[in-house]
Amino acid sequence: MRVLKRMAPSVVAVVLCCTTPPAQVSPSPSQTGPVPTAAISASPASSSCQFARPISLGAISGHISYPSDFIPVLALIAVRVDDPAIYRVVHTQRAPPGPTSYTMTAVEPGVYVIVAYVEGQGSGLAAAYSAAVSCGLTSSCADHSLVRVTVRAGETLTGIDVTDWNSVAGAFPPRPAGSDPLRSGDGVRVCNPYADSVNVRASAGLGFPVRRTLDNGTALAVRDGPLPADGFDWYEVNLAGDPLASGWVIGYALKK
Repeated sequence: MRVLKRMAPSVVAVVLCCTTPPAQVSPSPSQTGPVPTAAISASPASSSCQFARPISLGAISGHISYPSDFIPVLALIAVRVDDPAIYRVVHTQRAPPGPTSYTMTAVEPGVYVIVAYVEGQGSGLAAAYSAAVSCGLTSSCADHSLVRVTVRAGETLTGIDVTDWNSVAGAFPPRPAGSDPLRSGDGVRVCNPYADSVNVRASAGLGFPVRRTLDNGTALAVRDGPLPADGFDWYEVNLAGDPLASGWVIGYALKK
């Protein structure tokens, strides 16, 4: 039996400096329901960083799989049903055999569908949290429609297992435009949608010391990433024009 635990919601501007894990909650019938597959095409950030939205956020966690003896790098993407412009991406680690579970933090409250794509393979290889997963993924589970889940502020939604690889090709939506990972050498700017700045840390993870804080609009160059830690994608960056000023930044706060 899964148990609902609650705590006071946290604001993402605080999460960037310290970490207070959201409460855990498993999906209930009121939180899930099949939804039709639809194409997704949107960018996760607006065209500018004119203002920040300091809101309370939630998280999603569950198991992942792959029909092989190892799990390749996956891009797990939660797309909000009522506004595909809002989505969160987190990658799995590069080193084989790959993890069997995931956590995705800093998810805005709302109703989402969750799809995983094999990184570097476009949208051709994809899995999802579907009705077949809820059915048990047996041979009699013929319904592969996406199941939506409700994320609430300050809570972690557990048991969202992205393990349905059995649908026909193209049954799940393509990955959102703009969700491809940044590459080494890419020029980016700080564009944190939830605060007016972002912390640069000594390594990928909230537990590492903050080297400096950069304001929105600061020009950077990507050196490495994405590396998953604490439910975020992280990128190593340099300050533009200063190759010695480097550190790791949460991915959603960077924009090409």
